[in-house]
Amino acid sequence: MTQSGSVSGPLVEIRNLTKHFPIRKGFFNKQVGAVRALSGVNLDIYEGETLGLVGESGCGKSTLGRVMLRLMNATDGEVKFEGREIMSLDNKSMKPLRKQMQIVFQNPYASLDPRMTIEQILAEPLVVHGLFQGDALRKEAERLIELVGLKKEMLDRYPHEFSGGQRQRIGIARALALKPKLIVADEPVSALDVSVQAQILNLLLDLKKEFKLTYLFIAHNLDVVRYISDRIAVMYLGRVVEIGPCSQVYEEPLHPYARALISAAPVPDPNYDKSQRIILTGDLPSPANPPSGCAFHTRCPLVQERCKQELPQLREIKPGHSSACHFAEDLLQKT
Repeated sequence: MTQSGSVSGPLVEIRNLTKHFPIRKGFFNKQVGAVRALSGVNLDIYEGETLGLVGESGCGKSTLGRVMLRLMNATDGEVKFEGREIMSLDNKSMKPLRKQMQIVFQNPYASLDPRMTIEQILAEPLVVHGLFQGDALRKEAERLIELVGLKKEMLDRYPHEFSGGQRQRIGIARALALKPKLIVADEPVSALDVSVQAQILNLLLDLKKEFKLTYLFIAHNLDVVRYISDRIAVMYLGRVVEIGPCSQVYEEPLHPYARALISAAPVPDPNYDKSQRIILTGDLPSPANPPSGCAFHTRCPLVQERCKQELPQLREIKPGHSSACHFAEDLLQKT
């Protein structure tokens, strides 16, 4: 039995995944450095689970989702989908696998082509993969739009005629068109009103149950991630620094950054003791020039000399709960 309750192994295995964006200057466009968006990420996503991925803006969350789906090329590392390594596949070999891996983008206003009707948007992936044509194509588009709570009469409209929440529903319908196993939801509710966020989250949960989907849910809103996720991975400056079951990560965080992140979440209680919050000093270091040793040591309230020299590895501290901190055992004793 896996951590998600599935009897099979991981659906996705990510090993040492690295992505550097070159920094170029001068007339000859010479590379003078690199932005280290991902620095050796190791992660497993189990079939049927929702893995929440959280962290500050610029930590590499969205880049991880895109590189994992081969929307960007990796600098190094490997990704296996159902045991098959996909980083080395050419476009022709990747095409059948793309049906199994889809994405819902963050911005519902930019992710839909304004020149296409909703029917054309939903039909496009079906036509590309040769699944439907003629009247059957229209019927499948009708099924998809009704699946996400919209009416089939809306198929002849254009994206600008819809609200943000409705557009995101259309984006979800498009992601479902090819009957995928994995959906990367990249900040799918961050651009929406709070009341609409709840509707979209509940829709995602209903669809997950109905179609046995697996989600990588990327977000910076901790309450949203807690509501929808089975496990949570915390990223900092291109690395996963903690991963574990949702309840354990929130109640017993084993990395100082995760503790600070969780303590900063708003608490709807007027009697809440604000002194419990951990206020980090300093800014997020530049991914083009990350600190030596543990990247968090420049802001960590528990920093010691070892942290400045030695990079901590992600290791299991409790069953299913891992941390990349030299002193995670000490944090566990203090919880």
